[in-house]
Amino acid sequence: MKRKMSVRGAAALVAALLFTSHPHPTPAAQSAAGEYIFAPEGGIAHASKNVSPPAVALDEKGTVYLAWIEDEKETASSVFVASSADEGKSFGPPVRVNGAGDAPSAIHASPSFALGRKGEVYVAWISPKPGADFAGDIRFARSLDAGKTFPPSVKVNDGTGPTSVGFESMTVGHDGKIYLAWLDGREKGKGTTGTYFAASTDGGRTFGKNVRIDANSCPCCRTAIATAPDGTIYAAWRKVFEGDVREIVITRSDDSGKSFSAPSIVGNDKWVIAGCPHRGPSLAVSPDGAVNITWYSEGDGLPKIFSGRAAEQGIIFAKAPIPVTPGFFPDHPALAMVDGRTVKTWEEVTPVFGNIMFTLAGGAARQLSVGPRKSGYPAIVGNAKGLVAVAWQKDEMRISKTLVRVGRFTAAESAK
Repeated sequence: MKRKMSVRGAAALVAALLFTSHPHPTPAAQSAAGEYIFAPEGGIAHASKNVSPPAVALDEKGTVYLAWIEDEKETASSVFVASSADEGKSFGPPVRVNGAGDAPSAIHASPSFALGRKGEVYVAWISPKPGADFAGDIRFARSLDAGKTFPPSVKVNDGTGPTSVGFESMTVGHDGKIYLAWLDGREKGKGTTGTYFAASTDGGRTFGKNVRIDANSCPCCRTAIATAPDGTIYAAWRKVFEGDVREIVITRSDDSGKSFSAPSIVGNDKWVIAGCPHRGPSLAVSPDGAVNITWYSEGDGLPKIFSGRAAEQGIIFAKAPIPVTPGFFPDHPALAMVDGRTVKTWEEVTPVFGNIMFTLAGGAARQLSVGPRKSGYPAIVGNAKGLVAVAWQKDEMRISKTLVRVGRFTAAESAK
């Protein structure tokens, strides 16, 4: 029996075929400065088919942490964390993060995930709340024993009444403070979804008063947040402008999140869509204070992924499309700073294939995923020792897998 191609899939394939691009080189290709040498795939085979995209973290010892949300047969969905001491080759037993009263609301997005400056493991997610459609609370939990145990979670949002919250992002500042940004519908009576912020200065025991960064946010595109070495906080999200123009914007705070600048448009894509694309930006700050960002757009009618880089002030970006394989639809770009180097990952799909790609700034792109099964929703992180970890979701016939590959940078002179 022949399988019919979906309208969306056909349209995506036709659009992708129009790209002007170059084929990806073999994995042995390297940039002038060097390359990342990746270990084979490792990961987790889940008991359930219904699993969220992964979140990944990497400590200075090279321990790899994965976080995800999974539907369980006997109970509601749960947040899990697992770690690997052999750079992703194998993982220990998953640890449930939430309790019975703060289970996550859905598996459509990964939990937010970060490590503290002393190895603390931080996880945030959305837990449902009765009283209104999509109502919920942002829950935060921390582990002080490398993810072995998690005490009861705390609430981050301080809005009263049942309101929609979601699409949160989290980062840890160089001073150890924990910062979260998210979308919040507490002003729904005014017909808008806002972007909000909160900080914890006591290691996640409590979170301070919520700060509204801006209004008229696209209600289902995930936020991004990052900090600079000098303590500047940057937040990015998709904002709705007049005429249903939806642009990625960025703002900064120079006072630890007490106030934020007016948002600046990043790409000026002029993407008009009467609905939420469900695709937010990815954000990282270089050691020199430059702001790096990736995002998805169809501003000219074609699916494209972009990268941008701005000087320290983070308000004027040099924008460029990320080249993709001819015939593939690009999606879900993400980036990270690794020992001063910018690394990026994204997925390339057709109605049949789904591949995970990787590139080091100045180098050629290459495929990390292996095999014919569809892979998607990549996440990327690095550490100060130069390691990079890329995790993604892979669909098998009866199960879902979270896979990860860890790469180590090798200078060009020693790679010959």
